[in-house]
Amino acid sequence: MTENEEFFKAKIYSLNKECVPLIEELRKLRESAEGYKQKRDEKNREVQLLAQQIKEIRKQNEESSSRLSQMKMEKEKLYEKIRELSSKIKEQKSKLHPISFNGEQLKKKRNELEWKQQTTTLSLEEENAIVKQIEKMEEDLAYYEENLKIQKTIDQLKKEMEQTRQKIIEIKNHMQEEYEKSKPLFEQIKNLTKRRDDLRSSADADHKNYIEVFQKIIQCENQLTKIEEEISLYKAQQIKIQKERRNREAQEKRKKEEEIIQTKIKQAQEKLEKKKRVTLQELKLAMGEQ
Repeated sequence: MTENEEFFKAKIYSLNKECVPLIEELRKLRESAEGYKQKRDEKNREVQLLAQQIKEIRKQNEESSSRLSQMKMEKEKLYEKIRELSSKIKEQKSKLHPISFNGEQLKKKRNELEWKQQTTTLSLEEENAIVKQIEKMEEDLAYYEENLKIQKTIDQLKKEMEQTRQKIIEIKNHMQEEYEKSKPLFEQIKNLTKRRDDLRSSADADHKNYIEVFQKIIQCENQLTKIEEEISLYKAQQIKIQKERRNREAQEKRKKEEEIIQTKIKQAQEKLEKKKRVTLQELKLAMGEQ
């Protein structure tokens, strides 16, 4: 082995030795990158699941809010109805005639006077007085009957108002129930949103680490590629030198073999010239048959 071959062999060995820690480092970097990638992907999958859960709960919350809004509108309509009924009651009350007598007692008294008028012999003066009393009673009873009708209307309005108030109470109860059912939804959305945001931040950190490690992988691969290219170059030079050496050695071997044959030919020819005994092989050599 020539000095140049020794040089290239040593150089290739040295470069291969340099590759060992780089290959180990590259293995560790790839493991680390894969670890960050898996954690990132797992967290992103969980983020997607949480986002879907939040969407579904928000839909439930929107439906609940819609029901609450609908009940609120219905409640406002009922309050408006109460205001209208209150106004009607006030209007009806303003139509009541002020009376300071008991209507039923007045009816009884009128009936008694009518009976007296019909069954008792009265002077003209007494009968006129009774007629006037009856007329006055009829006038008062007309107001009384009208008040009864008005009061009946007022009572109906009050009954309707009370029914409306009961509906408002029922709606309020339903609204409270709906609100109590929706309260956990707010808490769930809050907790799930925080969990999603925390996971997303953590996944972003894993992705950042993955990119940093991936860049180191590229740098390491570039270093290895550079060394491998250098090794390939030295190997090519080594092969070239080895080929040249083998060619030289082959030429030298052929030259030595040729010299040996020429010496044998010369020796055989000398034996023939001196008429010495020669072998068949020596005769062939002397005659130029190799």
